[in-house]
Amino acid sequence: MRQLVGRLVGAPFLLLGLSALIYSIPRWTHPEQYPGTSVAAGVRHDVERIFLHLDFGRACGWPGCPPIHDMWLRGAPMDLWLLGGAMVIGIWGGIRGGLWCAQRPRSRAARTVESAAMLAYCVPVYVVGLGLLVLFNPTFGRFPLPGFFDARARWASPFGDPWAWLRTLLVPWLVLAAPLAAMCMRLTLALTIEALDEHYTRTAFAKGLTRREVVRRHAGRAAAPATAAFASVSVPLLVLNVVLVERVLSVPGFFTYTWRATGHPPNPNDYPPLPDYQMTAALMLWAAVLTIVVSLVLEFVVVRMDPRVGASAPGAGLAPARGA
Repeated sequence: MRQLVGRLVGAPFLLLGLSALIYSIPRWTHPEQYPGTSVAAGVRHDVERIFLHLDFGRACGWPGCPPIHDMWLRGAPMDLWLLGGAMVIGIWGGIRGGLWCAQRPRSRAARTVESAAMLAYCVPVYVVGLGLLVLFNPTFGRFPLPGFFDARARWASPFGDPWAWLRTLLVPWLVLAAPLAAMCMRLTLALTIEALDEHYTRTAFAKGLTRREVVRRHAGRAAAPATAAFASVSVPLLVLNVVLVERVLSVPGFFTYTWRATGHPPNPNDYPPLPDYQMTAALMLWAAVLTIVVSLVLEFVVVRMDPRVGASAPGAGLAPARGA
């Protein structure tokens, strides 16, 4: 727990340093966009207005140069719902799938599930999303299915319009969770099989427990904390996949502005194809915030699942030698 508290204390300073780095890049690379301002003074001003006033500047890649803060307030809830739901589905589904395969070793069903996990791990999420639209979109799909595959942007709340909220997020959840579930499943399966050779699991077999009971009560519990810890280091990849899924499946999150902010306007005749530096920096900062916060949450979950992780520290558990 001491390590977790130390990281909680250090997280604001890490975010402050990342903010300075993010907002210094355009000032270093394109000083002509910031005439009359030095890099150090400009970055200090940017960091102050962000952390003191939540002012991220204006998105001049959009008509009227709207405030980025307002755009962030509108899209951030969808980012959080999409990321949180995909993590719950991916981690829980991966652990359950790994335990299910461990209970049925070398069976045809287990090998089928493992093959599907390998496919979900290897195929990029934007390919999966586009494939689902080509197959099931109600307008141009090969097998039209109305309801969940129309890929229309809907700003909906689970409390105000739960049906529209579910229609918007269900397919993106599954697409985003698929590679995470595949990674967690393979790790859970490997750790569970390894734990079946330990002395405590052999003792459980000797007492007459079935393989399913041993996997569920003993070997699986040993694998779950390590799988959750692995998921915490996969957060940057998951955030990147959020950007791709929101673009392909039209999820109205804040990351959906990434394509236009990086110099891809809908009509190049109206706006020159130049990056919107303020919006790009805000998107990078939001990705950093999500990565730090979600990693800390998962680390707390790991500590709750296995208190030995939080108790481990350099020199912990070593008693001084007598006579020293």
